[in-house]
Amino acid sequence: MSLIVRFCTTLLLISVVLPFAVASPNYSNPSECKSNEFWYQEKACCLPHGGPPHPPHPPPEKSCPPAGWSWHTEKACCVPHHPPPPAPPPPQCSSGWEWQPATWCCTQPPSPPQSSHHPKPSGYHGGNGGWKRELHKSRAKLCPTGLNACPISGASGLTGDFECLDATNELESCGGCASLGQGQDCTAIKGAWNVGCERGTCAVYTCAGGFRRSSDGKSCVRLDL
Repeated sequence: MSLIVRFCTTLLLISVVLPFAVASPNYSNPSECKSNEFWYQEKACCLPHGGPPHPPHPPPEKSCPPAGWSWHTEKACCVPHHPPPPAPPPPQCSSGWEWQPATWCCTQPPSPPQSSHHPKPSGYHGGNGGWKRELHKSRAKLCPTGLNACPISGASGLTGDFECLDATNELESCGGCASLGQGQDCTAIKGAWNVGCERGTCAVYTCAGGFRRSSDGKSCVRLDL
C-alpha cells in the first residue's frame, strides 16, 4: 500500500509543478552567447553581430530604425545589429515615424485632421516621408522645386511610381536617388548607430559598440579587439 501511496503522491506533485515549469521563461545570459553574438542587455538576449541573414518584417503599423536594426519575432520588438554605444541616444526612425520606448519600435504618430480648406494632395501617400505619385510617361506631374523625382524600386525592378525626395537631407537617398544608383544610403553605413544627411553628404553622429567614428565623420571603423 505504501508503494501505491508514494506513486500517487509523485504524480500529484508532477501535475502541480510541471505547469509552472513550462510557463517559466527560459532567460539566457551573456555566457551563453556564441562567438558571433553579443549580449543585448535591454532585452536580455543574445543577438547576431551584423544582424540576422533574413530578418523578418515588422507587423503592420510598426517599423524598425533603418540604420542597423531589424524585427525580433520572439521579443516582438526591434533589436540592433551591433552592441549599443555607452549611453546610446534614441535610435533614428525613418522620416514620419517616431521611436517608442514602450514598444521598442517605430510607429507613425496620428495624422492631424485635414482641414476642408486644405485637402491633402491626391498623389500623396505618406509613409516614409516621400510624395508618391503615379509616374506617367509624359511625366506631366513633376516634383515641387528642390525635390528629386526618384523611381520606386519593386521586387522585379523599378515600378511605375516615383517619390519626390529632398536629396540634401534624405537619409536613404543622400545626394541623389538611390534607386538610380545615385547618392548614398546613410542607413547602410556599417556600425553606425545614428546618422544624418547634411547637404547631400552622409554624416555619422554615433557608432555602435565596437566601432569608432572615422576622422572625417562619414563612417565607422571597427575597433581592434
